[in-house]
Amino acid sequence: MMSDQKTSKFDTNEESLQLINPINRMTIVDEIVERLIDLIVKGDLKPGDKLPPERELRNRLSVGRSSLREATKTLQALGVLEVKPGLGMFVSQGDIASFTKPLALGLFLNQGNVQQVIEARSVIEVALAGWAAERATEEDIALIGELLEKLTESQVDMDAYVDYDMKFHFAIAKAAKNEMLLYTLRVLHSVIRTWMETTYQESKGAVDSMELHTKIYNAICARDVKTAREIMAAHTSG
Repeated sequence: MMSDQKTSKFDTNEESLQLINPINRMTIVDEIVERLIDLIVKGDLKPGDKLPPERELRNRLSVGRSSLREATKTLQALGVLEVKPGLGMFVSQGDIASFTKPLALGLFLNQGNVQQVIEARSVIEVALAGWAAERATEEDIALIGELLEKLTESQVDMDAYVDYDMKFHFAIAKAAKNEMLLYTLRVLHSVIRTWMETTYQESKGAVDSMELHTKIYNAICARDVKTAREIMAAHTSG
């Protein structure tokens, strides 16, 4: 007799999730990130798999709520996880996202040379700024402008400022119409987030950054490829 119960494509992959073991050191966010990415890279968690609810995942990993949330926030920024409203958190799908997951794991395992990551980010973002000036649609430009306003409003809250800073740069990357570099940029930004927070906490860090953000936006609006590239180079030189 055939069962009436149907399996939803959004059901949690319970067999794969049995491989998630508790983490001994409770508050190390990078270790949570490493554990989840490792499961994905090995294929134990596959694109489209649903993660268990937050409480269950905390219990499986033996970690606190704040550490888990910071880790999943990092993985969302990387494009490794995505939230589907009303359904839960899933492993992202797509060939390009899958391509960058080994890069994400490698960078988290070896974060010793932040300067190399900053240099790689600069090379990519300069190219993306130029392409955005060439290829951005009116909708792209409107989104970049909205995020610039959010950046201006959030200067008193450094955590929010860094979040909007990353979204601003991702919007420019999206406007450049190169998904491979967009995903790569997400990986690099996640690795240097702490460095960004430290930089902006300096006396004039956010103020100087806002001036350059505005100039980049204006250059993209004007379709000025050369200026967009030059200002982005100045902004991301580290």
